[in-house]
Amino acid sequence: MMKFQLMAVACGLILLNGCATSPQACDPSQEASLLTKLSCDAGGGYRSRIDAGEQQVQLDKEENALFRDIQRQIAEQQRATRDELRVTNQQQYELERTIEHLMVRLQSRSQDQLGLQHQLNALAQQNNADLATSGAEKESFAERQARLKALQEQVDRLQQSLGYAP
Repeated sequence: MMKFQLMAVACGLILLNGCATSPQACDPSQEASLLTKLSCDAGGGYRSRIDAGEQQVQLDKEENALFRDIQRQIAEQQRATRDELRVTNQQQYELERTIEHLMVRLQSRSQDQLGLQHQLNALAQQNNADLATSGAEKESFAERQARLKALQEQVDRLQQSLGYAP
């Protein structure tokens, strides 16, 4: 009977020792005595380490899901930015083409107007010269009227080619 009492006391001490063992002391990767292992198992030290590990895995899964969501949002923003950039580049290209077209038209028009202006200047000089000679030669009224009509027709044609209504 003495042995039984001794065993009961030893088991009681082991159980009490198991309750006093912390979860940090119950690390299965470290060497521990048989009594420490029994106290960790009986006191729930191993279970608390497993529960903490499972909780950490769950937290890691949640964080991983958040990272994947962030990565998806970044990819969407990059795609939207590329689309906006493509549209902006296309609009810029179209604007440059329109400006080039306008410049070509304006240069052509300027050249046409410059040529017509030279013709008008030449006609004005001819008219001045004709007036000077007409005064000296005393041409007839009918000849002056015919020359004036011809000059007026040339001016009308020049105005029409410039786009002005006569």
